[in-house]
Amino acid sequence: MMRRNDLGVVDTIYEEEDDEDFQCSSSPSLSSPPPESLHSRVSSWSLVTGHEADVFIYVQGKCFNLHKDVLTTKSSYLKRQLTELSKITLPLNITAETFTLVADFCYGTDFALTPFNVVALRTAAELLGMTETKSKAKENLKQITETYFRRVMAGSLEVKQIVVRSCLRLLPEAETAAFLLSRCIEALDWAGDDEEMDGIVDDVLNLDAEEFEIVADAMHCRFSSHDVLYRIVDLYIQQHNGKIAEEQKMEICNFIDCEKLSPHLLLHAVQNPKLPLRFIVRAMLIEQLNTRRELVTATTTTTTTTNPNKTATTLGSILHKDAASRQASKLKAEMATTSSRIQYLEHELAGMKKLLQKSEKERIEMEKKLCRKENSIMREERSASFHYGVREDAAKIEKGERGSTSFASFRNENSPIRAKKSIGMRLISKLKSTLWVSKSQSKTKIDNGDSFRHEYEDLSIDN
Repeated sequence: MMRRNDLGVVDTIYEEEDDEDFQCSSSPSLSSPPPESLHSRVSSWSLVTGHEADVFIYVQGKCFNLHKDVLTTKSSYLKRQLTELSKITLPLNITAETFTLVADFCYGTDFALTPFNVVALRTAAELLGMTETKSKAKENLKQITETYFRRVMAGSLEVKQIVVRSCLRLLPEAETAAFLLSRCIEALDWAGDDEEMDGIVDDVLNLDAEEFEIVADAMHCRFSSHDVLYRIVDLYIQQHNGKIAEEQKMEICNFIDCEKLSPHLLLHAVQNPKLPLRFIVRAMLIEQLNTRRELVTATTTTTTTTNPNKTATTLGSILHKDAASRQASKLKAEMATTSSRIQYLEHELAGMKKLLQKSEKERIEMEKKLCRKENSIMREERSASFHYGVREDAAKIEKGERGSTSFASFRNENSPIRAKKSIGMRLISKLKSTLWVSKSQSKTKIDNGDSFRHEYEDLSIDN
């Protein structure tokens, strides 16, 4: 197996489009013969065994014509897939170049591991199930890439950044890449080189929310202490504040186990206004629980040191008692601060609840007012429509019947009361003229009476 001891020298492997040949280029001070091409290796295997390549593996549109027995002895995934099939397409996050190196390993061909391909090969080993070997003397692909990965993590910052960026390119599909990225961050944290950490964290902070959650999940499972995870989450939320929803912030913060935070970072979380309120309350509860535990421990220690039946009064016990007393006072002060903070948040929550209730009440009242206004407008519209119709009908009647004889006669007569008064006046006038007629004109009176009767009848008929 060809390997490099000097991580500063990087072999570049690329694939020719025609014959799948790979070439290695290195610095002038260190050179090595190019490995045998995959195509040549497959042809040689066919000549030695007398069996032609019998399976076709399609990766990113490229076809690999290989031997089934060679692949299935090294990969449990390919063994399952090629049991009844001779043609398969890898639906995995593996490039054609990476699978070429995997095939080289299966055929026993030497290949170069570099900081550029170690993450891809380590991920491919997991996805293809290349984690076991029949012979204890030989290493499987996972073991080989794992050993090289550890060596890379002991290298320079430039090499580590190459590996980290290789991990980032495989997100979010490859969980193995997220796991390796968490190991890179862990190694940098152990080294304590806070500059190296900044260079790595900057790349992580540029991830979108979905990719960052995968990394945070891997760190949650990997780290025994969540201090580094908390710092990275805090920086990520600070950098992306206003770009991610509150629910997304809470989902990211859920990967932080407050019980795995150091006391000073737990206190920082309690006082961090950038974090979601639910997470702050959770941190407060954990802090209060830890404070109570420490207070109980300090009180127990104080009681033990002050009991003459158990411990003799010495200078050491007196100093220990004094230290325990100061610690208890400090814890009480911290508890008071935490309780005050909780009361403040509860007050804020109550105020927010009242505002929401008031807003809801105002909304309901506004809806009622709008409803009443709409009903009033509808009634006014119907009333206006009704009066308009009546006026229109009256106008039609007036216009249609104006000028007719009967209508004119009706208007000239004014009313039945006036007609009756006219008839009465005429009757009285006739009676007066009749009463003054002389007896000698009896015959004339009779005639006049008849005339009056006829005239009265005529008037009655006319009116």
